[in-house]
Amino acid sequence: MAKLTLENKKMSKLAHRSVVAALREILSDPDAGLVLRTNMFSRIKKSVKSKKSGNTTDLKIFLEKHRL
Repeated sequence: MAKLTLENKKMSKLAHRSVVAALREILSDPDAGLVLRTNMFSRIKKSVKSKKSGNTTDLKIFLEKHRL
């Protein structure tokens, strides 16, 4: 019985490591370390400014309009 418990703990640890590795891969940032182009900074600033001023489109309306 003790052997079975030890094997269960090993399997549990292996499963845990596998899940953590998969989550890291899924949630990692593929753009990490890349440099933003100059025009991207202006697009981000424009987006933030639009959001602050309330000039944004609801996602549902956008998707319906573009049939996505």
